[in-house]
Amino acid sequence: MSDFDVIVVGGGPGGATAAALCARRGFRVALFEHSRFPRHKVCGDVINPNCWPVLEKLGVAEGIRALPHHDIDAALFATPVGGVVNVPMPCGAVAIRRSLFDQALLEHARTCGVQVFEDETVHEITPEKRVLTGMGCYRARKAIIGADGRHSMTARSTGLVRKPRGVNGHIAFQAHFRAPPALDRRVQLHLFRGGYCGLVRVDAERVNLCIVTDRSGARFHNDCEALFGHTVRQNPHFRNLGIEPEPLEPLQSVHPLRGPMNAPARNGVFLVGDALRIMEPFTGQGILFALRTAEIAAESIGSPSQSERSYVANVTTLYQQRGRTNEWLRRVMYREQAARVIIPLVRRLPALARWLADNVLGEERRFR
Repeated sequence: MSDFDVIVVGGGPGGATAAALCARRGFRVALFEHSRFPRHKVCGDVINPNCWPVLEKLGVAEGIRALPHHDIDAALFATPVGGVVNVPMPCGAVAIRRSLFDQALLEHARTCGVQVFEDETVHEITPEKRVLTGMGCYRARKAIIGADGRHSMTARSTGLVRKPRGVNGHIAFQAHFRAPPALDRRVQLHLFRGGYCGLVRVDAERVNLCIVTDRSGARFHNDCEALFGHTVRQNPHFRNLGIEPEPLEPLQSVHPLRGPMNAPARNGVFLVGDALRIMEPFTGQGILFALRTAEIAAESIGSPSQSERSYVANVTTLYQQRGRTNEWLRRVMYREQAARVIIPLVRRLPALARWLADNVLGEERRFR
């Protein structure tokens, strides 16, 4: 059995960031990832401006900016009846394919001294902080960080899962498509009955397109043309873009799209990113939550007193600060009548548009 100070489960942005920061604190760190990078990941591909302080702290920001990307300066919201509003966004928002972004972070973790095990699935975590994989048994002397996504084995194995209340029937389908010339520097959200579609250019050739639909639209997932026709092509502004329903890679799906916060930490186990809480994806904050919760976890591990208690308090505050506007917008996006009222109102009141942008993408109020 091999011993490490910290074991991280999951090699996405949260896991790679937590592992790198722990290694830079002098801990012996192992990271287990069930797939092999680079790999496609269902995501909106948007890097929130508040991600950059964490990336700078990691020392990887310059390398991330050198990746193929597309700058974003505004968000467009369009209703099925033709209403459109533009919301200016703070500088620093960019779109980068997750396959490139995640690979860069994982390679950086390696350079920081993290021992990375790819193609290695974790099957069980014991109360003694032993991690069992298909290849062996490993022990964490100080902490285990669960960064293994919305269906987190870490959360289930350690009793940190909190049962969701209510039913979340929406499903997201995502892939990259050929980008039409009409796409500019805006991330676009097109509403339709039963859901919405988010899209953004990620480089000169590709657009990331994600359709979030109820089950009536989801039944057409095996036929992209039919899926478009029963969902986002209801929106005239989307139809005018001329995006052909021909994905550049197989269409992938995720569900659920939101859920309650799991117990953040207990008995030396910390959850980060989607393993901690799933947030509706349209505000582009998923990567931010992964990076920030990873940063807070790495700072909490091995602290002299109450590391778990401080982690719980800090991540709860983080989600409270960022989550209220997300939840309000989610309710609007799924209610066509509400969107028909709110979008013209935002168009008439620029101060309201600025308030929305600031609450979703503005500078974070840091805490300690």
